[in-house]
Amino acid sequence: MASSSDFHEKPFDEGTLTKLHILELYARAWLPVFLARESPTFTEIHIYDFFAGPGADPIGQPGSPLRLLSQLDQVRHLPGWANVKVHAHFSDADADKIALLRTRISDLGSSTAGIEFDIEPLRFEEAFERSRHIRQNRKVAKLLLIDQCGVSYVTSEVFEQLVGAPTCDFLFFLSSSTLNRFHDHPAITQKITRPDDPHLVHRAATDYYRSLLPAGARYHLAPFSIKKGANIYGLIFGSGHPLGMAKFLDVAWAEDQVNGEADFNINRDNILPGQPRLFEATKLGMFKDELTHLLRSGAVLNERSVIEVCFKHGVRPQHAEPVLTQLKREGTIDLSFRVPQVKNFAQPRLIHIKDRSR
Repeated sequence: MASSSDFHEKPFDEGTLTKLHILELYARAWLPVFLARESPTFTEIHIYDFFAGPGADPIGQPGSPLRLLSQLDQVRHLPGWANVKVHAHFSDADADKIALLRTRISDLGSSTAGIEFDIEPLRFEEAFERSRHIRQNRKVAKLLLIDQCGVSYVTSEVFEQLVGAPTCDFLFFLSSSTLNRFHDHPAITQKITRPDDPHLVHRAATDYYRSLLPAGARYHLAPFSIKKGANIYGLIFGSGHPLGMAKFLDVAWAEDQVNGEADFNINRDNILPGQPRLFEATKLGMFKDELTHLLRSGAVLNERSVIEVCFKHGVRPQHAEPVLTQLKREGTIDLSFRVPQVKNFAQPRLIHIKDRSR
């Protein structure tokens, strides 16, 4: 993850390949939501990559735009493909990179058939403004990628526009230097135990962006950290729909089976995936403790509330099963499900509290 000036002049490092892999996995999960049905709810999909670059590194490893196109090519067999207009908007401030990207996309041939392209040399601010009418359109689905290459373009104003866009999921990346600015933010130093710890600063950054959400807003944010040498880089995912959050958490936990939020041992607990252990990993332990307390106290009374606690901690709804099973076995609660389902978010199944004294 080099600076924007030389980022595309060197082979992608492991950290860059990790973030590209996460983007690819999320696109793979996101696209079928809108293409699986022959009569789709949304008849247009718009994908934006605001820092598209030339499409590949010097040794031919594909960058974000080519990886997104690869995922699109893999879903053209789905029933909804023929009835959905797919638009790919690729921009970059460097005109030479855009020219090379156009050539590389042209070389893909028939694998890009049926996709409408908008490939322009634009600075982020201009490209983002041009996207306004699409972002605000409630009748189209949007996926936005903002890979900032070392500079933070997601200001509070940009963030407000992102979360205000209907049916719009986004991923944006923060450099180590940008993340470090969150160490001393007054709203953050009170929220995490070690705000000076670079291993935890991505959580602080996510807390900051959460603080910008309107009061009472049901909006979902999740971080993922990527390490390169002594530096930590951050990814923040956002979605207004619980299904989007659930799919991102599936991707994150596939990458990090201990904490679901980093490509390194972020809590330094020395626990390996699948390793027997006497003590729960810090993150899952805190989640289970809070969910247990909320259920015993009667503060959580339905399936949606359980999922919201999961999302707050950045864990998958499946992680709630042991807690629900244990409390039901104890006779503390009664419920008709073992694992909360995101599909029931709007009409959640109830949880009955049987014994609050426990």
